[in-house]
Amino acid sequence: MFVLSNSLKELPENLIGKVEIINGAITTVNIDLIKQGFKNLYIDGGQTIHSFLKEDLIDEIIITKVPILLGDGIPLFHKLDKQLKFKHVKTEIYNNNLVKSHYVRIR
Repeated sequence: MFVLSNSLKELPENLIGKVEIINGAITTVNIDLIKQGFKNLYIDGGQTIHSFLKEDLIDEIIITKVPILLGDGIPLFHKLDKQLKFKHVKTEIYNNNLVKSHYVRIR
């Protein structure tokens, strides 16, 4: 597992050997991970998602909606320089509560 951070310098002791800190430009990080053989990355966090979208590095999006309004946080989507189109693949409902929608990038 990787943690993308430009400020974190060391891991808590209980995560050493389980997690690796990576940093740098998003495109460089992406290329480095691909060179290491990683093909599918799970990207999370509003700012991180936006950074990957801005570089057009997202091929699939799975959005899970939970019916709780938190009122704070970083939005998943910010203004982008160009429009990115996605196609809806499927939507599933779990426990009559959570709604999970899957989209694939149209290139």
